[in-house]
Amino acid sequence: MLNLTTSTIVLSKSAFLNNIKFLRSFAPNSKFFPVVKANAYGHGLKEVVSIVDDFVDGYCVHSTDEAVEINSEKPVLILGYLNKNKSLIISLLKEKEIYLTVYSEDMVDFLEKVGEKAEKKIGVFVKVETGTHRLGLEEYHALNLANRIVKSKSLKFLGFSTHFANIEDTTDHSYANMQIESFNRVIENFGGKNIQTHNACSAALMLFEETRTDIVRPGISFYGYYPSRETIVSLNSRGFERNNGLKPVLTWKTKPLQIKEVKAGGYIGYGLTFKATRDMRIVVLPVGYSDGYDRGLSNNGYVLIKGRRCPVVGRVCMNLFMVDVSHVEDVSLEDDIILIGKSGNEGITADTLANLLGTINYEVIARLNPYIQKKITE
Repeated sequence: MLNLTTSTIVLSKSAFLNNIKFLRSFAPNSKFFPVVKANAYGHGLKEVVSIVDDFVDGYCVHSTDEAVEINSEKPVLILGYLNKNKSLIISLLKEKEIYLTVYSEDMVDFLEKVGEKAEKKIGVFVKVETGTHRLGLEEYHALNLANRIVKSKSLKFLGFSTHFANIEDTTDHSYANMQIESFNRVIENFGGKNIQTHNACSAALMLFEETRTDIVRPGISFYGYYPSRETIVSLNSRGFERNNGLKPVLTWKTKPLQIKEVKAGGYIGYGLTFKATRDMRIVVLPVGYSDGYDRGLSNNGYVLIKGRRCPVVGRVCMNLFMVDVSHVEDVSLEDDIILIGKSGNEGITADTLANLLGTINYEVIARLNPYIQKKITE
């Protein structure tokens, strides 16, 4: 018996609103710009914007190309890649309120020409290199670039930004404090008034009052996950009650494609990596690593069926994988199979899968296939 249903991502509006309320409580006077890059961390960019648009002040994305996909009148702050297509940028400037991040003289040269052609000043933030050594300019060069932009006829200097290198993976925040000092030194040396600053990722927003500036830009925690165990430990040391905090927004589920019997001694999947030591009943699921269900979960992961854990048997394929349901009664092709989410008293989170894979929750959800259908619930 076959059922051609694939998988579905279900997004909880109430969980989103809970997370927004919780995160805003740390910085009630800051503008709230959640990060929706990478297809909103795998949750679906368009769907997420449709849910939260009335409750946020703007959005952060990685690139101009992502900004195009946002259907909102709220400002969009582009943190990284600038597409050098002048027509695209001019079109964006006409349709949306766009803020760009600059980190080189060449970018400013290009944007000045775009601004002249668009006949509209382009708002820009200068990215300061404070210790991450990705995008950004050292203090002296950041100040020089800012002073140049202030004099520009086609650019508007909005302020400074930076990003933390070691605020999530440790309970020793001496490096983060050094970065804060470096960032504040640039602001003080610039001496200008009426500028905005932003440097608060999820962990910084929750842990450091100094980062709750004009704009905060929560990422992973907007979707209901803490950045790391160390962040939770640091919050606990401050008397934080985790049960009153974040709620994961996303549930990922599917239905069986086929139910079959495997005799003792039979092999399951590519490479004969699993051999049945007893008669078994398995289900074949229409999900695989092309959907974002990592191959590293082969003979390692588990799903939830009727509130029971069911282990992955054999290798995860491109579009399929198999699980053992021998211990679950009356499994049918209409049963919901939970890949991420809750079933009965059991739950699987992105953290669960990340621990099994030796990676981080960010990667687990960001790699979800954007073509997976989305549903929104209250």
